[in-house]
Order: sequence, then structure tokens, then C-alpha cells
Amino acid sequence: MLRHAGRRRRTAYGALIGTLAASAVVLAPGWGQAAGGPSAPPGQAPVPSAGATLATGERLEVVPRRGQSAPGFRVVPKSQGGQPGRYAYSVLDGKLQVRPVGLRQPARSTTVGIGSPTRSAPAPRAAYSVKIQLTGTDHFGPIIQVWNRKTWVYHEVAAEQFGNSGKVSLPPGDYITVGMYSNWQQPDHLLTKTFTVKDRGLTVTFDPALAKETAITADDPSARRASAAVSLRMPNGDVVGFLGGWGNKVYATPFSLPGASLRVHEVLVKDGSAANTPSPYRYDLYRNFPGGVPASPRAQVRTADLARTVTTLRAAGDDTTGWFSSYPSVSDSSGVYLPTPVRVPSTVTEYATPGQAFGRMLSYDGGPTVTAEPRTLPQGAGPAETFGAAPFALRSFPPSGAVQRGTKLEVYEPWAFTDSLGHAGSDYDSVQDFLLTSRGTKLAETKGLETPKVWSAAVPRAQAPYELTQTVRHTGRPTRLSTRQTTEWAFVSDGYSGSATDLPLADVDVRVDGLDARNAAGASPVTVEALATSRRQGATASVTGLEYSADDGATWTALPAADTGGRATAELSVPQNARYVSLRVSGKDSEGSTVRRAVIRAFVGPAPAADETVGSIKVTNVVVNNGRVIAPVMYDDPNREPYTVRYTVTDPAGVADTGVVLHRSDPGRPDAVIRTWTPECTPVDATTSTCEAPFQLNARGQLGRNDLAGEWKAAVWARSLDGRSFTDRSDLATAQILRETRVTITAPTVPVTKGKAFAVSGIAGIADWSTGRWNALPGKAVQLEFRRPGTSAYTIAAHVTADTTGTVKAAPKAAYDANWRWLLPRTPGVGAAASPVVFVDVR
Repeated sequence: MLRHAGRRRRTAYGALIGTLAASAVVLAPGWGQAAGGPSAPPGQAPVPSAGATLATGERLEVVPRRGQSAPGFRVVPKSQGGQPGRYAYSVLDGKLQVRPVGLRQPARSTTVGIGSPTRSAPAPRAAYSVKIQLTGTDHFGPIIQVWNRKTWVYHEVAAEQFGNSGKVSLPPGDYITVGMYSNWQQPDHLLTKTFTVKDRGLTVTFDPALAKETAITADDPSARRASAAVSLRMPNGDVVGFLGGWGNKVYATPFSLPGASLRVHEVLVKDGSAANTPSPYRYDLYRNFPGGVPASPRAQVRTADLARTVTTLRAAGDDTTGWFSSYPSVSDSSGVYLPTPVRVPSTVTEYATPGQAFGRMLSYDGGPTVTAEPRTLPQGAGPAETFGAAPFALRSFPPSGAVQRGTKLEVYEPWAFTDSLGHAGSDYDSVQDFLLTSRGTKLAETKGLETPKVWSAAVPRAQAPYELTQTVRHTGRPTRLSTRQTTEWAFVSDGYSGSATDLPLADVDVRVDGLDARNAAGASPVTVEALATSRRQGATASVTGLEYSADDGATWTALPAADTGGRATAELSVPQNARYVSLRVSGKDSEGSTVRRAVIRAFVGPAPAADETVGSIKVTNVVVNNGRVIAPVMYDDPNREPYTVRYTVTDPAGVADTGVVLHRSDPGRPDAVIRTWTPECTPVDATTSTCEAPFQLNARGQLGRNDLAGEWKAAVWARSLDGRSFTDRSDLATAQILRETRVTITAPTVPVTKGKAFAVSGIAGIADWSTGRWNALPGKAVQLEFRRPGTSAYTIAAHVTADTTGTVKAAPKAAYDANWRWLLPRTPGVGAAASPVVFVDVR
């Protein structure tokens, strides 16, 4: 079945990891680890510590990162298939300020604390009012910062929310100010200016005309900018900048300042690519301009001088869309994740700045994320890499693990979707159950704990044997692979200690060779490899059992696999009628600890995907866009009302989670996918809910191919509140998604003589989803219609066929006053359109 996007945001991080599309992470220098949870290992998915809702309704998440002296943030859009937004941001003095920019309507800033302020402005004995002014049109409230250039004390600026200036009280001294703004469909600006306060107030005015375009370009004529992160790092480590999405330009004011630097990260893709028509290549280009902003903050690179590698992106069991993201890893911060859409499975040729470390991340659209350590490549061809190799399973990375801290046992094992190649994987739309026993006595039990949280239980002070079971369940939406994982540990703790001590756990891992790009087995046998390790220093481990199941763990069959140094290998001829194969591995170490881990649906079997329904849950009355045709706009319009999918879900136990996706072609291998937002469900009674899943759609950024016009299907999944019923149906409704058309009209604007013919013309056009432009529509039958004043019905006056330029012409006779229009009827794949109405006065 399809992987669906809808889910409840039980935690902010569920949304954070599940929707990397349009997300960004910025690391702020000079900040220690945030309270509220462990940090992540280098290059791995982080754990959230704080967050807020932006004025646009999108979610801002603050995250710490292990090994960095800085937190990060991501902006998670409401639309899971939405394009990356544009944001101005600043990280300084213990605060993160983020503002969506480039919108039709102004949006307020959101500020969250990310640590203790490192400095503050002392109370001056004499201070003067300084106005910081941006010239030009209303900028919807700029973000303005001011620093003393000698002490690097930061001074808070009170910026007008919907104006173009701000005020600050400053003592005498030398200062530098940075102003950031952007208007609708206009470039972003990152402006600077130095000034001196003497013995009176003054007005400081930025001049946008002095700013220069920032860019890193390649010599590939087919490449275009997909996204960019442009930031200024001040000498004290403060960072201000822009996240510019989807080709918009960023301008910066040249200035020279020792210790400052301009950092530019550009991602280029093939012109014409879109979410459902992804680019076959990706350029990761980074340049640090030390000493401020140069007079020409641009750089051009030759493709031949870059590092080059081919990366395979495997699907988690079905064809879908996703996001492949990267950030430049530098010494004092790790930059901004910039995402580009990809198909999974697919291969992407990566071109990268040689000698520069880049971290990368694959996010399955509406699903899990796998992340790689930062990688540095030399110039020329480099080794190929694969993301998303099944089985996806629980694996331990520092600082995850299990410890005994005094009389408390603590477990933090969040990496439940790590691929078999060791890319740390997170699916924070899952929950975990824990059970702790000792000598047959239950000590603690928890069900439904959010995955990123630490679980703890009180234990005796003395040394004791324990049995610990962790079960990870995906409850927010169906995941075709690794739907449930259960790990059973048995060990003897060391008892009370004055410091935290690692629990002496044994671990097992499993890998499978012979799967295709969808992580599916074919007619040939696959090789299953099990590995055993121990967390107790000096202990050795061995594999004690290897089993498989073709019925989701209802029955298990042993595989003959002899252990050799903690490793066992077996060949498996997968039953041809199996849709999924589950694996279970057992192990032990030389100190007596044991472990058994079961991964339900470890990989896909040879049998084709099919709808699933377990229990009594039902989905009915599915309607897309109230049954009307969808003619999407060419580009994003945040003020446009979203489309909706409405439906009813019924189960005796009530409804827990549900979601919707629109797709083309077969359910397991869709030709294209449109994700909806998290549905809003309203209970009708204890057993029934009516749900509405909104979605926005732009033809250029999400579709990108004219042949995707036509009939789409709505797939809906739902889960009961008691977890016993589940349904995933691929074809519950249809929707017509057609190319938008338009037709102009030209008619007399002065009175015409009764009985005389008059000229009416127009031009018929159609949206080209592959280029983002409007094309002429030749050969199209167009109707000329009129309506007399006081009536509502139109009468056809003429049928005209558009010529090679899309032009239509007619010469009706003037009979009486009337309103005239051209009507372009709907045809297969093409939406209907009517011209503006023109009144013709007849005398």
C-alpha cells in the first residue's frame, strides 16, 4: 500500500521528522545543550527541546545537536508536500527569532529562548534614540540587529511590526546594524551599515541599491537554484541570515570587517524538476567569504572540478516521493538543511564542493528519516552510497542507550528506523511500550510513550537480574516496513552506583543482501546476516537463533545459521506468495546477557501490494474537493484556500488516526503522489468521526509534468482507538486534476450600431506544468456566448476554433445590449475557462 501522510501531532518532533520537506536546521554558535532531553550523535537526527507556532501556522522546532556548541531549528510546513518556505532568522544573545518572509500578507516574528544570554548591554549613563530606516516600500516589518563594534554587545531593536523601521537607545560608540526583509515575489535582502553615535540621536538608513546578489553557480546550463542559505557570521559568533527557497535571490551589502564572514550554501537542480518530476542530479555548493561581504559575493564553479558520486535512494517498500537534504558541516556550526524533492526509489548524481564536509538526510515523504554522518569528498569521482537499505531496525548510537542511575533505570533508544547500512533512522510518529520484570515480578510498565522520550523505572539498590522488553509501534500512519519491533533483553545489573553506569545489554542486528531498490525480494534467494554485540566492555557475543516469518510473526521458521565470531549467515528462499517477510534474531554475550529482536515486515516479499483491512473499521463517503474539478495554480499561493478530502470513519472502539493521499497509477508503485495535511476529525458519536484533510497544490512545484493531468485516486487509511482494527484502501474516490486554461476577450468599448457586425476576439492559453509558463492553445473549440441584462443564462452565438497562436475571432451582429464572453469547454486533461465578461452597448 501507499505510505500516507496524515497523522496526529502527538509531539512536535513527530511533525519535525515526518515532514522534512520544507524544513531547515540552523545551528547557532555559542550555545550549550538545551534542557529537556539528550542530544543526538554527530550527524544524526536531533532531539527537540523547544518550539513554537509561527504566524503562518507552521511549526518552529528548536533542536540540540551533540558535538556542536549550538542548537538548530527547523520550520515544518502545514502541507506535507509543500515547498520550502522563505525565512529570515537570527540567533543571538540566547534567542532565536524567525519570521516568514516573501508572503502576500505580513507575518509576525516568533522568538524562542535557546539558552542563557551570553552578554547584555549595560545600562548606559547617557543614551540616544537611533532610528534604523529601510527605504522603499513597506517591508512588513524588518528584522533589525545592532551591535557595538568594539565590545560586541548586542542591543535590542524595537522594529515596527508592519512598517520599515525600528528604534533603539544607544550610548555613544561605534555600531554595525543588519537589516533583513523580503516582499511578495521579490528577492531577499541582507543589508548592513556602520554608524557612530556621538552626543545626539540620529537616523540610519539602509540603501538596498548598494546590495549585491549572492550566488554560487555551475557551468551546467540546465541547472537552476533550488534553494539557498545565506548568512552573516559576526565576529562574536552571532548569525543572521535568510533561508531562500526555490530560486529566489538574496542580496547582501558589501562590507569589510575582520572576523566576520558571509556563508553561502547553494543547491542546484535540473531546470524543470518538481516534486513528482525530480532532478536526476544535485549540486551542493558552499563558499565562505571571510572578512565580511565582498564587492562581488558570487562564485562560479566548473562541474569537472567538483566531487561527484552516485547515491541510491531505496524505498521503504513502495514507490513514493521524498526529500534529500544536505548541510555544510563547519567547525563552529553545521549550517542549514536544504531539501530537494526526490523519487524513491531512484538514483541521484551528487556534485559537491570538494574538501567540504556535508551531512545528508533522506526523508520519506510523510514518514521516517535516515541521516548520514558528514562526508568529505575529494575532486573527481567518489564512491557510491546507498540510503534506506532494509531492514530498518532499532540500533543504538551515543548518547542513546540504557543506564542505571542510582535507583533508577533509564532507557533512551529512539533510532528505531536505522537502515542496515548504519544510517541513523528516526520515525517519531511511532510510540514505544516498556515492560520491566525481575524474577517474574513486574516492576514497571508503560504503553504508548512517545519515541523521543526517555523511559525510567525505579529499581532496587542491590544487584539483580532483569528482563526488559521494548516494543516500538507505528501508530500515526501505516509504514510498509518495520511496523512493529520488539526487543527482549535479559541481564544482571551492577546495582546502585554513585554515577550512571551502562546496563550490560547484548545487541543483535540483521542485514539482507539480494533486495531490489524497493527493498523487495524477487525469485532468487536472499542472504540474511545476523550480528551480535555486547555493551559490556571485554565481553564477546554470539548469535543463538535466526528465524523468519511470512505472516507478520504469527508463525516463525528457523533458518540454519551457525555463529562464527558473533556473525551468522543463512540463505532464504522467500515464499513467492509472501507480501512481507519478518525476521527475528537471538543472541547472548559471555557475561550471560541475552537478547531477542523481532522486526515485523523487515522487507517486502515477491507478492504484489494489496489493500488491507483488519477488524471492523470502515471508511466511507470519500469526496475530493466537493466533487469539483481541480485546476491547480502554477505556483504557490499561501493565501489560496486549500482543497479538501472529506470522509467518514467508523469503528466500535472509535477512531485513533487516519490520513489521505492522492495518487496516480497502481497503489504500490504510484506514478505521482500528492500528500494532504493532517486530517481534522470531528466525532459524530463514540463510534463515528467525519474527517477533513486539506491540501494545497501548485502545478509547477509539485507536479511538473503535463501528462499527470487527468484522473487521480484517493487512498485513505485509518486505525481504531483500541489498536485492533486497521484499514488501508487505495481507491476510495477519484478526482479530476486538470491543466488550468484561460481565454481573454477583446470587444467594442463604444456603442455599436444595431444590425451591424462587430468584432470579438480573444486568445486561448493553457498552463504548461513542465515550464511554469502559459502556452497558446491552438485547435481548441471555443464558444462565444452572450447574456442579456436581467437574465442569468448564456446563449451560444458562435463556435470558433483557435488558430495556431490560440487566437479566436468572431463577428456577430448587434441586436441588443448584451454581456459577452468566450467559454473554453472542459476536455480530457484540460480544465474549462471563461473569459472576463464585456458589456456591448447597442444603439
